Amino acid sequence: MRDADRFITSPQHQDKKTSKDLVSIILLGENHGYRMKSYGSISLINIENKTLIEKQVDAIKAVFTNFEIILCSGFDAVKTAEFIRSKFTNINIRVVENQIHNHTNCCESIRLCMNNTTNNKFIICGGELLLTPNQLRKINLNQSSIIIQEENPIHNLDVGVIKEGDKLSNMALGIKTQNWCEILYLSNIKISQELHNIVSTTDSKSKLMFEAINELIKYHTLNIVDSSDCPITKVNNIKTLRRISKS
Repeated sequence: MRDADRFITSPQHQDKKTSKDLVSIILLGENHGYRMKSYGSISLINIENKTLIEKQVDAIKAVFTNFEIILCSGFDAVKTAEFIRSKFTNINIRVVENQIHNHTNCCESIRLCMNNTTNNKFIICGGELLLTPNQLRKINLNQSSIIIQEENPIHNLDVGVIKEGDKLSNMALGIKTQNWCEILYLSNIKISQELHNIVSTTDSKSKLMFEAINELIKYHTLNIVDSSDCPITKVNNIKTLRRISKS
């Protein structure tokens, strides 16, 4: 099946999440792909006549009814913001710029995005993910969680998970059983505020999101959601881009 086909919905499969609460979806797209600087912002790379951000928005629209999208940009941020303004006139989406993205990691981008809303329900996603509705439908809006899948090198996911039952115990690089899909869901104000406190420390500016999550689970429980039946791909290099474009 072509990746683009996964975004097609039909009247027989309209199981949108209709929570009365607003869900803030943070996309961390501040960088360019590996050796892909000439392609511009990761959000604007083209996959089968659509940009990655368009595919991400299509997936989000197919699942959620009450949402806002906060896209963190850094590299080529002006061009990204102009594209967002012109393309998504009827979508609640905005761009937050991490001006020091070359000197920080994604925890700083998360902090900036969380500061840009008063909401307390968050889905935080890596900006390089080729999201599909099937993965987003896995999220239970009543339970804070991460999404995982079976380890497979072609999907470009690097962070492995250690779990206790259906709860997250730890995450680390190099674990080869199951990978974190770079999707985190926070269901309430307490856990969202805790993450905000973690990413707001000076030390966190250079940390990756999984490191912040390891700190977060010292105080809060995160459920494990397995998405191995509909695996996600991280589009962060030329080889992967060419492969999914031909699939």
